[in-house]
Amino acid sequence: MKPTPTIQMRQLAEQEQEDTRLLCRTFSECTEPSSIGNHRSERNKMPSLAKGHFLLVYGSQTGQAQAIAEEIAERSPEFGLEPVLVCLSQTDKKFSIEREKCVVFVVSTTGDGDPPETASKFVRRLKKRTHSDSYLSHLSFALLGLGDSNYSNFCNCGKSLDRRLEELGAKRFYDSAWGDDAVGLEIIVEPWLDGLFPAIQKFLGVTPSNSQNQVPDSENTEYMEGGTTQCDKQVSNDRTTEISRTADNVDGAVTNGHVIKQNEEVSSNSILDFDANPNPSTSLQSEKFINLQTDTQTKTSFQPEAVVSTSTNTDTEKGTSLPVCSFPLSESSLTLPMLSSSFLILKFFPDETLDLECIPLQNGCKFPSSSSDVSMATVCSARTLTRHDAVKKTLCLTLDLHESGIQYEPGDALSVICPNDEKEVDHLLTRLGVQDECELTCRLEVRTDTKKKNASVPGHLPITSTLRHLISTCVDIREPPKKALLRSLVEYTPDPTEKQRLQELCSKQGAETYTKLIREPSLSILDIFLAFPSCRPPVDRLLEHLPRLQPRPYSICSSFLVEPCTVELVFNIIEIPEGGVHGYSRQGVCTGWLDRITRGRQHSCESDLPSDIADLTLQDPPKIHIFGRSNQYFRLPDDLSVPIVLIGPGTGVAPFIGFLQQRRVLRAKLADQESYGDTWLFYGCRHRDKDYLFRTELERFTEEKILSRLCVSFSRENQESGTPKYVQDSLALHAKEIVELIDDKSAIVYVCGDAKNMSKSVMDTFIQMLHQIKGLSVNDARAYVMTMKLHKRYKEDVWT
Repeated sequence: MKPTPTIQMRQLAEQEQEDTRLLCRTFSECTEPSSIGNHRSERNKMPSLAKGHFLLVYGSQTGQAQAIAEEIAERSPEFGLEPVLVCLSQTDKKFSIEREKCVVFVVSTTGDGDPPETASKFVRRLKKRTHSDSYLSHLSFALLGLGDSNYSNFCNCGKSLDRRLEELGAKRFYDSAWGDDAVGLEIIVEPWLDGLFPAIQKFLGVTPSNSQNQVPDSENTEYMEGGTTQCDKQVSNDRTTEISRTADNVDGAVTNGHVIKQNEEVSSNSILDFDANPNPSTSLQSEKFINLQTDTQTKTSFQPEAVVSTSTNTDTEKGTSLPVCSFPLSESSLTLPMLSSSFLILKFFPDETLDLECIPLQNGCKFPSSSSDVSMATVCSARTLTRHDAVKKTLCLTLDLHESGIQYEPGDALSVICPNDEKEVDHLLTRLGVQDECELTCRLEVRTDTKKKNASVPGHLPITSTLRHLISTCVDIREPPKKALLRSLVEYTPDPTEKQRLQELCSKQGAETYTKLIREPSLSILDIFLAFPSCRPPVDRLLEHLPRLQPRPYSICSSFLVEPCTVELVFNIIEIPEGGVHGYSRQGVCTGWLDRITRGRQHSCESDLPSDIADLTLQDPPKIHIFGRSNQYFRLPDDLSVPIVLIGPGTGVAPFIGFLQQRRVLRAKLADQESYGDTWLFYGCRHRDKDYLFRTELERFTEEKILSRLCVSFSRENQESGTPKYVQDSLALHAKEIVELIDDKSAIVYVCGDAKNMSKSVMDTFIQMLHQIKGLSVNDARAYVMTMKLHKRYKEDVWT
C-alpha cells in the first residue's frame, strides 16, 4: 500500500472517516468500562458475535495494560471493528467469559508473578478444578502479557492465563506475546498491535471498506517520506537555519545527517537554573534552553554528524543533547503512532475561591496495592545511616502510627504519597505559559467536540481544583514520555528541525532511538521541553497524556511486636546529576521530597548526640500520607525451628531488621531455646566505615544468638585476594553449609534488593552451589531452585 506524501492528506482522509463513523457509533458507545451500559446495560441484549464485535478485557495494576487496551479500542473502528472494552474486575457484571466467542486480553503481572488486583477474581474463578477441558471450547482469543524480565516470574500472570485458557479448550486466533518493561514494552507491543487488527478482521470475516483501503494507514499510523512533510519544510521567515543533505567524505559516501550551513553561527545554551526561583513575569523567550546537540558517546545504529541549534541565545555554556539521526532514519519513511483525539478542556474561574484541603488525594481514586486506608503519619525521627562521604545517603524514618490504625508484619511495605518537586512544577508551569493562572480555580471538562469515544476526565484528576494542585499532586512529570505524548507534541512544535526530530523519536523506525535516548536514561517531560524549545502544547492536552503520580513503596524495617505505634522505613536518596541527555540535576521524586522535609530533624550516625536531643527543633514535625502494602508472600515461617537464610545487601537488609526483631521477641517465649532454627544473614555494602547500615543492631543480634551467622562483604575496600566482595561471593564461600541447610533442614531463603543484577547473581550462585555440592547438572540445579520457589522456600522481594 503506497503511503501518502503528507500528513495533511492523511488527516483529511481520517476526518472523512471520523465524520462517517460519528453517524453510526450507537453500537460502540459501550467500549469504555465507565460507560458500558449506556446503550447495553443488560449483557443479554448484545449478540454474542456481531459483525466486527469482540470483547476487549484488561487487568492492570498501574495503568499500562489499561492504556494499551484503550489504544486498541480507539484504533479498532479504523478496521471496521467494534470492541467492548471492560476491566477484568467486571466479570459477571459487564461480561461473562462463558458466553464470549472472540476475546482479546491485555494483562500485567505484579508482585511475585501475581495477577493485578483487578484480575485476581477472574483468574481465581478460571482456575477452578471443576471446569472441564471443553469449558471454553467455544472461545477464541489473543493475549498480550506485560511484565519485567528483571523479575524471575516474568509475565507469569499472562503466561498462566494463556496456559489455563488453552487447558479449558480455548483456541488462539493470534499468537500471544510478552511485553518486557525491562527493555521497553514498545519493542514487543507495537508489532503485536500491528498484526492484531488484521488477525481480528480475518477471524471475524471483516473486510475493510473502500475508504479504509484508500487511506494508507490501515494500521492507524501516519507516513512521511524522507522523514518529513510539506508543512515540515515550511520554515518561518525569521529562521535562517538551512537543513540539507550532504556528502562530507572525499570518497562520496553520503552521511545524510542534519548539518548547519557553514556560515551559520551555532550557539550553545545552558539549561534552566534550578537553584533560582522562576520569575513568573519573565518572558519564556528569555529562558535558556538546551540544544539538540551531537552526542559523540551515543552508541546506536545512527551516527550523529552535527550540532543543530534551535535557539538564538548566544550563551556558550554546554547544554545536554539529543543526537540528530543520520541516513538510516531521517531519509526513510516514518510510521507515526495514531494522533489521539483531544478530549479535555481546562477552564479558569478567577472569581471563585477553593479550599484545596477539602479535595481528596488524587480525587479519592483508589491507590493500587493498598491494604489499608490512606492516613497521615507524623515523622518522629530521621536518622542518616551513612557517613557524609558515602556514595549514597541513606535515611531511616520513624513514623508515628497512632492515628492511622495500620497494622503490619515484617516483610510488609508502606507506600508514601508524595508530590512532584516544587521547582520542577514551577518551571513546567512557566514553560507552558500558565504561571499567572496556576493558582486560580479551574475546572476540567470533556470537550463537546471531542472525537474520543466515551471520553471522561481521568478518575485521579479532580474536576475542580487549581492547575498547580493538579500538576503537583496528581500527574507524574518524571515518567519518561510515551510515544503517544511525543506524537501529540509534534503538533505543537513549529520549528521544522525539532518537529522532525520528535517525529523520528515517536516513529516505529525510531524505536531503538527512543529506547536509547528517552526510556533508558528516564527523561522527564521537562527534559523534552528543554531539548525542544519551540514545543508549547496546551496544558489540557498535556494533562490528557501525563500518567498518574504513583505512591512509592518502602520496606518496613521494624516489628509490630516491638513497637506497635511506630514504624521505620529505610531508603537511599536517589541523586541524578545533570549531564548527558539530562537537562538538569534532580533527586528521586519521593526520596528527595522526604529528604527535604526532614532535613531540619535529621541526625547523623556520626553524631554523639542522643537521638531524642537531636530531634529537638522548633519546627512542627512533618506529616506524610501513607497506606499499608501487605506482602503475604514475604513472611517469616510460623515455626521458629525452621532455618532461614537472609540475603540483603544495602537497603535490601531493611525487612530483615524487622524479621530479626520479631524473632527476638518470639524466641524469648520459647520453652526450649535450643529448638531455635539457624539464622544466617548475608549483607554487603561498599565500605565498612561509610555505609554499613544497622551495624550496631546486626552485631547485637549476633551477640544475642538471634543471628547464627553474620557474613558481611565490602565491595569497594582493598582486601586480600579471595576476600568476598559481594553477597554472592560470601554465599559461595559457605556453599557446603548453606546447601546442607536447604537440602537437609528445609531452610527458607529470602532475597531482598536489586532485581537487575544482585538477585540474578544470587540465584546463579545457588545453582552453582547445588551443581558443585550435590553433583546436579546445571539444568537440574536450576529446576531444584524453581521447585523451592514453587514451594515458597526461595522468596524474593526485589525492585528495579
